[in-house]
Amino acid sequence: MQVRAERIAEILRKAEHEGVIEDADGYGRAEHPLCGDAVEFYIKVEEGVISRARFRALACAAAIATSELAAQLAEGMEVEQAEKLSVEQIEREAGSLPEINRCCKEVGVRALRSAVADYRGKQNT
Repeated sequence: MQVRAERIAEILRKAEHEGVIEDADGYGRAEHPLCGDAVEFYIKVEEGVISRARFRALACAAAIATSELAAQLAEGMEVEQAEKLSVEQIEREAGSLPEINRCCKEVGVRALRSAVADYRGKQNT
């Protein structure tokens, strides 16, 4: 457990993606109904590639850390790739968290996917 806590602390110390993109091309929000973790994601897209990703979270440290990793991974990804970003990819970056923390890992990915869906919806109008 100590290694996991140290990895989460390291991610939080180096976090650079927390915040808002005022003119975001896509916005998404996800909340876990049991633990109450909530994450908002903002993306900026240029030529089909996510150029900036930011998030805001009212959540536990593990959810914030995995949202940071999701933002890091999303930047530079084509929109299609970001749609498919998985909890397993985040876990490979974060290291394994206990199964009880699965909701922590899921909420950021769901918020990112929601932001991508919002972006796609705007492209179809």
